[in-house]
Amino acid sequence: MADYILSCESTIDLAVNYVKELGVSVINANYVLNGETYPDDFGQSLDMKSFYDNMRQGATPSTSRINIGEYLNYLRPFLEAGQDVVHICLSTGMSSQYESLLEAINMLKEDFPDRNIYPVDSKMASAGVGLLVSKLAELKKEGLSAEELYKWTEENKLHVINYTSNENLEYVARGGRISKTAANIGGMLHICPLIEINNDGYMIVTGKIRTRKKLLNTMIKKMEENIIGGYDYDEKVYISTADNIELAEGLKTLIEDKFPNIDGGVKIFNIGPTIGSHIGPETIALFYWGEERMVGYKK
Repeated sequence: MADYILSCESTIDLAVNYVKELGVSVINANYVLNGETYPDDFGQSLDMKSFYDNMRQGATPSTSRINIGEYLNYLRPFLEAGQDVVHICLSTGMSSQYESLLEAINMLKEDFPDRNIYPVDSKMASAGVGLLVSKLAELKKEGLSAEELYKWTEENKLHVINYTSNENLEYVARGGRISKTAANIGGMLHICPLIEINNDGYMIVTGKIRTRKKLLNTMIKKMEENIIGGYDYDEKVYISTADNIELAEGLKTLIEDKFPNIDGGVKIFNIGPTIGSHIGPETIALFYWGEERMVGYKK
């Protein structure tokens, strides 16, 4: 069985030391803030507190997809070393970089016809991709081949469930999910949109909830209805936050009280600049393994 690399992008939004423990390879995305380009490298080049404070002060960071050339330079050394690659990509519902990945793979096939690169559209973002990748790292260590791991991923990736919210609706409005007028009114009424990622990997507003307390209770209730294994759930749960640690800690406590067997307890990570540029400071997001996405949602 050929050696292979489990690979992903820095938009998995985990902690850098945790990523090293998983033993996965990472290609960094990039972003521009106040005219300067930074790598999205888990807050090593610019800490997340400074990044979100810049946004609060009016900065509007921009992002760009990882391009073909970057993928070529990143993947080529693995193939030259005789290794296959399983690469987990940010959802096509949020970025077009999966297209760049596929083009790069087609170009590399000409030089490395005996090597395999398995591309995965995660249909997910941020620490939800991280949750998927951490599971795949476990399965790889258990001995699954590259092809087996790829097939498992395609069969199970839509079981990663996400709930996201930000009481500051300005950033949700920028993404076109709600109007600016609705954002202003919602802000005055302290309305928190509940955002979920559907099976196609797009973020959809599925509810508008007044007050943070009700928001957290809603997330917990939806988990109870959908989580694999019910209250005996023993997989991982991740929370990611855009500099809103107090709310994240409150949600962590509620979850651990309901689901005491979570593998390693609930882990909290920072939302990185690529995702954070579009969802904004104060965002909180929850990720776990569930039966199906957007349960009970009606258009």
